[in-house]
Amino acid sequence: DEGGEELILKTIDSARAEIRMLAYSFTSAPVVDALVRAKKRGVDVALVADSSNAAGKSKGRAALSTLVNAGCDVRVISVYPIHHDKVIVVDQETVELGSFNYSAAAAHRNSENVFVNWQNPELAQAYLRHFDRNQRQSEVYRTDY
Repeated sequence: DEGGEELILKTIDSARAEIRMLAYSFTSAPVVDALVRAKKRGVDVALVADSSNAAGKSKGRAALSTLVNAGCDVRVISVYPIHHDKVIVVDQETVELGSFNYSAAAAHRNSENVFVNWQNPELAQAYLRHFDRNQRQSEVYRTDY
């Protein structure tokens, strides 16, 4: 409850054209809602999440399915033991990163850090290359797993 989640939501809400996101744990309802709002206002939203989020009847599966149903490009990755990335790149110029998993535990219980580097296209390009590599290694998430 030290403002990390609010900063992440501010980052997502700042998007005008594009969001690229890499996630390990992805269960946060406020983050899902912010991404859906972004999609509804015409932002191109793409996410690569650790494949563990697609398992069973988990909160992660519900979060991913909500994004798919909103028209977002959602993929899961399993080529690494853990896809431990926690990054958002907005409009090819702003980068959010840190230890913060996109979860209620990160928002309310854990010791976490969130850093946003606003308007730094050079840094954003480095993270977009990483996103592109991971997206190529992932598979499209389907709600019928």
